[in-house]
Formats: sequence, C-alpha cells, structure tokens
Amino acid sequence: MFVSVAALGVSVSVAAERWAYIDVAGAPGDGKEALENALSNQLLDRGFTVTGTPAAQAYEIQGMVRLFPAGRGEETIRIDWTVFGPEGLRLGNVTQTNVIPKGSLNRRWGPAAEAAASAAAQDIMQYIAQ
Repeated sequence: MFVSVAALGVSVSVAAERWAYIDVAGAPGDGKEALENALSNQLLDRGFTVTGTPAAQAYEIQGMVRLFPAGRGEETIRIDWTVFGPEGLRLGNVTQTNVIPKGSLNRRWGPAAEAAASAAAQDIMQYIAQ
C-alpha cells in the first residue's frame, strides 16, 4: 500500500479538454513504462487526453523514483510526483513512500504500478481544476 502526502499548491482553471504528459525517471525494471501507463490510464478515466510528448496546452506530471536501504532484506521506495500547469508553473507535489522487499521491483512492477498510480492520481487531481 502506498501512502500519498500532498504538498501545498495552487489550482488553476482550464478549458473543457484537458491534456497531460507524464514522464517518470529513476525507476528500476519496467517501472518507467509501468508507472507512466498506469497513471495515464488513471487520467484517461478522469477525462484527460494523454500525450506521449510535451505539449503547450498539457499539464506535465513528472515522477522521480528513488530506492533507499531499509531493514534487512527491505528497501524504501519513494516516488515524488511534481505537477506543472500548461503555463509551466509548478502547481504542487505528491510524495509516496513504502517499504518493500529488496529487489522486488527490479523487473516487473505489475500491480505495484497500478496501486501507486491509483493513489497518486487522487492527490494529483487536487492540483488540476475539475
């Protein structure tokens, strides 16, 4: 289970059609693709058009994944999501942390990406006008 903590940010109003671009860095295994796809699906379900390249009218969501040693046989994963508005203004941050078995995300993320994206999307949406 991922725990999300949203940092203070601002909301802006947008036109009826909302665009998003998602970029993830630092994830081991297939994490980059898995997290980008899972978060894209979350945003598509919320009425966004998701683009594979940055676009002037798109919100940009940047994910940075870091792993740190934890207890014996464990590591802490931290995902920092930063949300930028179409004008390039940073709207806010969402941070997720979890303790996982060491190496468990070195190959396929599978359900872990879905769980992380689902939790993150709820907090990310607070920075994007409904």
